[in-house]
Amino acid sequence: MTSFYEWLQEFWAKIKVPSLALNILDVVIISVLLFFVFYFLKRTRAFQLFMGLAIALAFMLIISVIAGWVGLITLEWVLRTVVTMIIATLPLVLAIIFQPELRHFFARLGSRSILAHPSGYEETLSEIFQAVIQMAEKKIGALIIIQRESGLQELVERGVKMDSLVSAEVLNSIFYPNSPLHDGAVVISGNRILAARVVIPLPDVIGLRKFGTRHLAAVEVTKETDAIAVVVSEQTGTISLAFKGALETDLRTVDLRTRLTSLLVPPRREKVEKAI
Repeated sequence: MTSFYEWLQEFWAKIKVPSLALNILDVVIISVLLFFVFYFLKRTRAFQLFMGLAIALAFMLIISVIAGWVGLITLEWVLRTVVTMIIATLPLVLAIIFQPELRHFFARLGSRSILAHPSGYEETLSEIFQAVIQMAEKKIGALIIIQRESGLQELVERGVKMDSLVSAEVLNSIFYPNSPLHDGAVVISGNRILAARVVIPLPDVIGLRKFGTRHLAAVEVTKETDAIAVVVSEQTGTISLAFKGALETDLRTVDLRTRLTSLLVPPRREKVEKAI
């Protein structure tokens, strides 16, 4: 009995796709893959390290060619051996260089579920809105991180653990100036505050240097997880929202409510609430 693989080969042979079209398709697919790989690498913090490695390899290859041309056989052999060893172990080297990025990528990929929806935020949102409005009016700086599907236990471990019901009063007391917990971020999951005074390592992002540390931290945490970050500026009292590494600034409270509701409340529940 002919196997499925053999049948597929026979079927493909019968189609008789022109070799030129296959070559063009091959080049297009490889180009698209290389583009996305480069785009992914460029957005990572390890990109400069990767570029340094590439430049070092190119430099050693050039020196080895020159050494062979002038007759420095030993130097040529050493450089070519080193380059060959690095290229042979390149997958392992890249895995080490981009270990944080790969870990976060697979963590986010594994946390996705087609049937899963963030839940438990309907009652929480009104408390967050109330607290944000009050802090914006008083120009009290705040950073509120809202968990969705990706776990934020690593962040929780960096702060002061809490298990408090989300309320405007609690959030205001946490971020009140000179409060022991006002520095750092608050992490919320469902209707609970998991931790306060959470420290988030800041990236060196040239395009965002005009913003403060809270905004940089919001961009960083949402770039590596599917969480949402709400920021209140201490200098201007403006409200910002970060999601998937993108920062929306100068939001009105109504815009903030719309964005958070669309991201946190399942559509089916919204329809039920409207029907009621």
